[in-house]
Amino acid sequence: MQPRTTLATRRIGAVLVLAAALAAAPPASAQSWAVAGRTAGFKVGGSFTGLALTCVAPGRVELTFSGFPAHLPTGGDYTVPVSVDGTAFIFETEARDGSERDFSTLVHVAPASEMTALLDALAQGRAAEVASPAGRYVVPLAGSGRAVEAFRQLCG
Repeated sequence: MQPRTTLATRRIGAVLVLAAALAAAPPASAQSWAVAGRTAGFKVGGSFTGLALTCVAPGRVELTFSGFPAHLPTGGDYTVPVSVDGTAFIFETEARDGSERDFSTLVHVAPASEMTALLDALAQGRAAEVASPAGRYVVPLAGSGRAVEAFRQLCG
């Protein structure tokens, strides 16, 4: 039989290791696809980042690319390719001030009908790779199907 202090020490140690692991693990909701107001997209820590869709008017969509560390001239035009599971979509975008993050965002505005193929791909795909002027980044699409469907209902 082991001394009582050794068992107590092991139990306390196990509890501390478990507590540290739980504290270090990000909550499941820290990164996910969501809809908030008139916007659907990938959220990290409560903010949309990477790729987001906003219904600016019925049937009119603003596609926003953000989260990359670049200060681009406001109003500048940039081509942004997006590849969803091997299918490429090309968007002409305009740089805007990213305000709260002090980085630029790239925006493409179009009728919702022109976004149908992209919305289908986002809803069914596994990952979207975005090529911005600051480099490439990947946006996971787990959970995007529900968010895209809700966005379609919202924006018509």
